[in-house]
Amino acid sequence: MVLFAVALTVTSACAINVGKGMQKKAAKTLPRFGLTSVRTYVSDRAWRRGLELDILGGAGMLLALSIAPMSVVQPASASGVAILAVVSHVYLGESLSMREWRGVASCALGIVVLSRFAEGGGDTAPLGGGRLFFAVILGIVFFLTPSVVLRRYSAGITATDAKRYELIKVGAQCGMSFALSAACVKIGMRYLHNWLLLRAPVAFSVGAALTALGLYFQTKGLRDGSSIVVVCVAGNVAQMCVAAVYGLMILGEPVPHTVFSLLGWITSWAFIMYGVIALGGSDSGAALAAARDVRGQAVLPVTAIGPGAHPRAKLNVH
Repeated sequence: MVLFAVALTVTSACAINVGKGMQKKAAKTLPRFGLTSVRTYVSDRAWRRGLELDILGGAGMLLALSIAPMSVVQPASASGVAILAVVSHVYLGESLSMREWRGVASCALGIVVLSRFAEGGGDTAPLGGGRLFFAVILGIVFFLTPSVVLRRYSAGITATDAKRYELIKVGAQCGMSFALSAACVKIGMRYLHNWLLLRAPVAFSVGAALTALGLYFQTKGLRDGSSIVVVCVAGNVAQMCVAAVYGLMILGEPVPHTVFSLLGWITSWAFIMYGVIALGGSDSGAALAAARDVRGQAVLPVTAIGPGAHPRAKLNVH
């Protein structure tokens, strides 16, 4: 079942990333995102289709979470951008740099290793009051950390750096929202498993609210003309980190029992993390959504996102 959950997760992640690309493309012609412009966004057909793909992928993620640990599903979801890069290369004729091919290979290897060494099953007991309180406090700390760090180091920096840090913060908050939403879903499933029918709807409602919050941060970041790289990379990295902490510390999910299996499991995370960062220069989601090559320059020409990142000129394939 772990292998099926990983395959379902990667497929769902592809749908989510294509949806993000469609929303990014549509957002370029829409006003700045905010509470007063929500109706404008929802009424836009292209943006709405991207949101529908996003939601469809999210439903697939929920199904994967119901049959596999959160600490398996979340890192697998981060590798969806690698599948998108390959599809864009084959379907659109996009040329991938050597760094991006390394990222694709690293994600693929990480998924294979994760499928081999990840443990299924785990504790199904409902969370006690103490652990639930700790989960809430930890979630608040996670959410406040990007803002505190940004405020601490924003003094005296250039406008370009300030914009970059703000996008990283938004991306991190987006990833945290989705990871915490997944944790709430897992908690709700445990309540259902133990017939705690009054607590389960509360957990699912909090999860839905966190998903909506994640979509808000995502749309806010993608509204910036070329911020999809920063938002997605920061979001995926934050999502993996939060999933590891909540999956292992709060939900008590199983880890491999032998030293060899544990090292393999940790290595799979390292491969996926490196692959996601190495693919930071790829805009395959937007390219696939537009059904043509829309690759542009690296989002931040003065900033390297991952090893070997460098500015690239726009390519047009006819």
